[in-house]
Amino acid sequence: MAEKFYDELAEEYHLIFEDWDRSIARQGEMLDNLLSAEGIKKSSSILDCSCGIGTQTLALAKKGYNITASDISGKWQ
Repeated sequence: MAEKFYDELAEEYHLIFEDWDRSIARQGEMLDNLLSAEGIKKSSSILDCSCGIGTQTLALAKKGYNITASDISGKWQ
């Protein structure tokens, strides 16, 4: 049921954020600050097991983290 929901939503993902690049940068900055505060280094491996459209995955990868990402929705694979 959840997979069907996200597959149907996939074609509208681009409407979620007004400015995709700005959203990636903002989320990356926030997550990087949180991870750094917890002592997690940029060389760390991180699993994003429900990455959705990848906003946070892309942001952390741009910050230098080693990211493995997956999502239940196979619509855009």
